[in-house]
Amino acid sequence: MTPKEIMKSAIALGACDKSGKASDWGSLAWLMFTPQGREFCEEKQFPSLQMWRDMKDSIVGKHPVNIDAGEIKVNNPKNIAIIGDTVANLTYSGTDTVHKLIVMHGAKARVRALNYAVVLVVKVGDGCEIEYNNDETARILT
Repeated sequence: MTPKEIMKSAIALGACDKSGKASDWGSLAWLMFTPQGREFCEEKQFPSLQMWRDMKDSIVGKHPVNIDAGEIKVNNPKNIAIIGDTVANLTYSGTDTVHKLIVMHGAKARVRALNYAVVLVVKVGDGCEIEYNNDETARILT
């Protein structure tokens, strides 16, 4: 599917008409991390796992999206989505930004938050698992 086809599907499900302005994978990925995008993905469980798998070759490695990536380790990602057969070991530290984590369609995350980090977490779809390790200074928002 192309980004425009995905956005047409999203608009048919009730996404804002302005979403139709997403013209490439980068703008589509950016939309997903906006407040409205996160809310839409969570409520509609969109895009489906199969849609992600269909676009995997076009998006992975160029945007903060990990689809069926196996086990990964990432430190301080500002935005990251983990999808499907992905187990992410994520460490967040510091106050530079509000980190956004989207866990979709069965992915698993191990979140280590410390040194006053703020992490906003959204779960989409069934089978997602998130394990938290907070040094008691960090804020994890779900």
